[in-house]
Amino acid sequence: MRRVSIAMAFAILSLPAAGRAAFADECRQLSESNVKIASMRQYADILTSAARNGWTYAPAAIDSGSKRHFEEMKLQLIAAGFEVVPVSARPRCPDEVASK
Repeated sequence: MRRVSIAMAFAILSLPAAGRAAFADECRQLSESNVKIASMRQYADILTSAARNGWTYAPAAIDSGSKRHFEEMKLQLIAAGFEVVPVSARPRCPDEVASK
């Protein structure tokens, strides 16, 4: 459960101000690109920690691990009640700028 909380915090913090305002109004949509950024940051931390412990990985293993980490994070967010929408999708949540 802690992993989901950290991932959600990264995803929410990486949203633009309008997205955070929509989230406060119970909008449970997250952009896939924001989730990817959060996943990449978290995976980089994991790799840094592994390197400090003397572990090394082949570039192909890092690439596949990054993709797997992103997919797992996306699934955890969906299981927590969020909707991860593609960048090209039109969000259902109201845009704060459009409502002003």
